[in-house]
Amino acid sequence: MVTIIMSGAPETLNVFSAVIQVVLSDGVLTQEEKRLIITIGRELELDDGDPLKVYEAVLRGEEIDGGREMTRKERVDLYRKSWMTVHFNEDESEDEAAVMKCLREELHFSKEEAEAIIAPMREKDENTDVENQTTVIEKIKKKFWK
Repeated sequence: MVTIIMSGAPETLNVFSAVIQVVLSDGVLTQEEKRLIITIGRELELDDGDPLKVYEAVLRGEEIDGGREMTRKERVDLYRKSWMTVHFNEDESEDEAAVMKCLREELHFSKEEAEAIIAPMREKDENTDVENQTTVIEKIKKKFWK
């Protein structure tokens, strides 16, 4: 096995490499997975060309190393942004769940810590759903009970 050293981040490139390994593990790269790896690549602020280099290295079975370490804030922001990307359409595929699990592990979050990170966003989604349902019900009432 060959190790490739790139600019970008030891942790960020390792995280991105692990994510690429997960999305390629079944041999199919779905639109949802593409959207998610683009989000993750942007959030990691990888250097130009690094995402493609990582992708190609993973395909060749090479390990990735090099770059800068992520701060706690960067790790939390990445996990939140990825969760929002996955839950944009309110459904999480098995592939996306695997990526989120990989991210949690690569970012060194326990299950409890990961849940605490996304809890405020879950609550916001739930509150928005209730508000939207109320609005629809009110519109129906107004239309039929004039």
